[in-house]
Amino acid sequence: MDNSKKDKLKKVKQFGYYSKGLVYGLIGLLAAMVASGLGGEIKGKLGIAQFLYDLPGGIFLTSIVALGLVAHGVWRFYESAVDPNGEGDKTRIGPRIQFAYSGIFYTVIGFSFAQPLFNNVGSSEGSSQKAALSMLLEKDWGIWVVWGIALGMAGNALWQFYLGISAKFMVLIDKNPDNTKEYKLVKRSGRYGYIARGVVFGVISFFLVKVCIAHNASELRDTEGAFQYLLSLPYGSILMGAVALGMMGFGIFSFMVARHASRKEID
Repeated sequence: MDNSKKDKLKKVKQFGYYSKGLVYGLIGLLAAMVASGLGGEIKGKLGIAQFLYDLPGGIFLTSIVALGLVAHGVWRFYESAVDPNGEGDKTRIGPRIQFAYSGIFYTVIGFSFAQPLFNNVGSSEGSSQKAALSMLLEKDWGIWVVWGIALGMAGNALWQFYLGISAKFMVLIDKNPDNTKEYKLVKRSGRYGYIARGVVFGVISFFLVKVCIAHNASELRDTEGAFQYLLSLPYGSILMGAVALGMMGFGIFSFMVARHASRKEID
């Protein structure tokens, strides 16, 4: 690949990771403020879109972040097709599927993030998901699809835990394994971030199972609902605060990935 194409891909990758880092960082910051009694508000990804839109220059901010999330989806599709970490190994089907799933996820989130730009604020992240699940549950085969989504979400949660514990994501920085402060920051924030995402995805998968058992889409909880559920548990403020800090850590990690965009990574 020539240098001009590499530079363009690098910019797409950086743009996506910076946008992703901002969204996760804000989700974690606002939830941490709630947990510590400093105000704030628990918000999911679409709640963050409305939060940015309400700021001065919000139309510009929301547009940029929405485009960035779509760019991240595009980068994931590129990884699925090329698998730069696989070094030409066409047997790496699992990572390619993971990248494709991530591409679909962030592309959909990117388009959904733009809802406030079109004054489409009547439906939240959770309500749109519930509407889609309700349509599935009306079909005879729909329950099996929902079970598949629940199992897929549970598998994703386990994968996040694995990445957080194993620190496999550090393949990005291990190209330069100097024991610097930046290296430690990336590794620590990435570990906390992946584990926090594992917790949130695990809670969402739990509620998806409840949807299947009750055959009722109203049992679903999105990211915002997952945080609220954690807050309702014993020592909920501490638990939610820890997960919120982990989300902030994932935001920092994403910024670092963008900074080192010329290297490889596993996510």
